[in-house]
Amino acid sequence: MNTQPSSPVPDSSPSDQDTELMNALLASRRRWKSLTQLVADFIFETDEESRFTFFEAAPAMGWADQDLLGEPSSRLLPFVASTAAPNPFQTHAVMRGRRCWIKQGDGSFSCMLIYATPLLSPTGQHSGVRGLGIDVSDEVNANADLAVARLHSEIVRRITATMRSRALSRLGIPPAFEELATMLGAAGGLLLAPANAMEEGTEPAEEEDIVHRIPSSMPAFDAAMEQILREIDGESSFNPEIRQIDGHDVIICRSRVRYNAPVTMALWRNSLGVWSQDDANLADAALATVASALEMSALNQALARNARFDPLTGILNRNGFQGEIARRFPRLDRERLSGTLLVIGLDRFSEINARFGFEAGDSALQQVATYLRDAIRPTDLAGRLGGDIFGLWLDGADHFVAAERAEAFCQHGAAIFLTEPVTLTFSVGLAARDWETGESVESLIDRATFAMRSVKLAGGARWHTSLEESSP
Repeated sequence: MNTQPSSPVPDSSPSDQDTELMNALLASRRRWKSLTQLVADFIFETDEESRFTFFEAAPAMGWADQDLLGEPSSRLLPFVASTAAPNPFQTHAVMRGRRCWIKQGDGSFSCMLIYATPLLSPTGQHSGVRGLGIDVSDEVNANADLAVARLHSEIVRRITATMRSRALSRLGIPPAFEELATMLGAAGGLLLAPANAMEEGTEPAEEEDIVHRIPSSMPAFDAAMEQILREIDGESSFNPEIRQIDGHDVIICRSRVRYNAPVTMALWRNSLGVWSQDDANLADAALATVASALEMSALNQALARNARFDPLTGILNRNGFQGEIARRFPRLDRERLSGTLLVIGLDRFSEINARFGFEAGDSALQQVATYLRDAIRPTDLAGRLGGDIFGLWLDGADHFVAAERAEAFCQHGAAIFLTEPVTLTFSVGLAARDWETGESVESLIDRATFAMRSVKLAGGARWHTSLEESSP
């Protein structure tokens, strides 16, 4: 019996094969998706026209999975046309770790590392791109902050080194301010610090509160800025700020200074929107360094003042009194003028301490110092030579003028107020100096002191003149 060979029965139909292939592809995509989601913040596929065929992102990006399907990739990369780098969503070559700023759903941008590979059709034609993105915004921002911090540190270091290169820290402030202005590209600047208290016997300095000025090409604006800084209220904020004044961007900073009032600084450029908050923070950090130098200068001046002035009464101490008188001798000799020294002792001052106490005695000395200082001209000098002994130098006064002053002191004494009113009497010794003798200040003080002691031994409340002149 003839039999027909049986025809082979196919395992599956063509449609079944297509279904299996599609399922394999979907399973492959699911595996790829699950793996990439472990490290990526978004994954994507695009077609040959750079439209998204698949997109899934972390919730932080603000895009729903369906929002971008069919949309051009330019929605995520709006600035790609203005850059020379290739578009990572339509690349024809494998891309590894390219940094791109990707637009988020809320309109802000995140820095992403893009890894992408091109997709090819069965014929080898470019048919799209598959890839992923990893958000590195925190790292980029941290690196930017670190770079700014390093720049600030270097600039402050250079400013500090500039100030330390000068013998006195205050002398280093102007060149340091110039260097800061140059590094920030400022067109002009002004640094104001309160003037130090005037010391007795010194002449006032012009513009003593202007530490340094950097003039710009617009003197009128410079003058306006000076007026603005002078009008800043003492209660104003100490945070650096950027103001826009008459078409200029202006940084204004204030810093507290121990031992003195705050210091104020302004830097400006000749346009708007050119300063950043980083610039203002840098200027503020530099000003803090300047403030430290001003504090040190004020402290040194306070120490120098304490070396010349009596801390109890505020008038010159013995060394300061002698030094200031000696400093005036050359001028008096050139002008052929005399000068007279009065050494004044308080009569029975020990009774004040015994009756009212030592604090009352200190108060009595302070009141007497004020009385004597107010009784002389601004060009004269008052000093405490020690204990209850005071000195007055009458600049350019001869013996007769000084005798009239001494007579008034002895007749009226000094009315002071303790727990009850008290009148103190004086014993006064005079010593006149003629310009021809060249007598020293030490000799003058010795003569006037000897005359004062002779009055005390006689009962006080009188004055006496030393007529003998010692050798210079």
